[in-house]
Amino acid sequence: MGLRYLYDRDEELRKLLESKSSFLIGPLGIGKTSLLKSYVTKSGCEAIWIDGAKVLSLENFINIMKKEYKDFFKKVMDSKETALFSELKAPMLEIENYQNGKSDSLTFVNNFLEELSYIQGVKICLIIDDFTEMRKIGTAFTEIKRALYKTARKRNLNILLSSSELGYAKEILQRKDLPLQKAFFSLTVKPFNQEDSAFFISKGLEQYGVSCPKKNIGEAYYIAEGFPLWLSLIGLRMLEGKCNPQGIYTDSRTQAFWVERLSRLTSKERQILRLIAKNKSFKAAGPHSRRTLEYLIRKGYVLSNKYEHIVDPILNYLLKFEYI
Repeated sequence: MGLRYLYDRDEELRKLLESKSSFLIGPLGIGKTSLLKSYVTKSGCEAIWIDGAKVLSLENFINIMKKEYKDFFKKVMDSKETALFSELKAPMLEIENYQNGKSDSLTFVNNFLEELSYIQGVKICLIIDDFTEMRKIGTAFTEIKRALYKTARKRNLNILLSSSELGYAKEILQRKDLPLQKAFFSLTVKPFNQEDSAFFISKGLEQYGVSCPKKNIGEAYYIAEGFPLWLSLIGLRMLEGKCNPQGIYTDSRTQAFWVERLSRLTSKERQILRLIAKNKSFKAAGPHSRRTLEYLIRKGYVLSNKYEHIVDPILNYLLKFEYI
């Protein structure tokens, strides 16, 4: 939201760099995408980057992969690295075969990933952010998972997936018929602790020659609960001269962020979130409330142990006090 990530997740990044293929899991706003970008920079890989939230069909998924690879191919050829031509041409031939109707969609996905894994002259990584949101494309999602699983098991291509949908991600990893956890290192991305949160904000302010009372910087941790997304917005507000971190609740950017995302949920799901935020039983939502709660858990909005609570601290506050 405008404030640079000035704190490196060194431990998480080290684990990713030591692993061949990884699956990042963590709530919305926890910093998964930033961590993936840091991985690309530190590893020196050429990323074929797919935003799973924008994939609307199998054909759409294929078109994104084709475009990403064609852009990469042109970049390498423009740099006069012609010695790599034969290695890099094979995936291009798969694209041509598909465009000429010589292979169907799923055959292309399997062959294309296999050809990517054979490339040795340049390091390539396939990244699918918001991976589980691709489940909306139906049965083709299962076939894509199978192709990724098969490629990851060969360990010749770095594949990194991420998901904010905590329940769906864990289900996919643990499925007995297609256990992605056997091919992917699972990394749960956690919030910053109090010390790291203060360091994150204070260093950002220092870079721009801005200062705010230590009390306010410390309070930011308890409001944001260590979520980098909200620490970033609090830091941005401080750069704008608004040192009180509680102002994040009435900030139009915060409210717009959650209003847009809540609009993607059903009215029943929104009702249950409001009940949980006010410490009321989700059962008050009436028939099928248990099933709806399970959907919210799968989508990563709610955690349930002895009792249910909303994962994101800012969303919980906004709903509890009816700011949105």
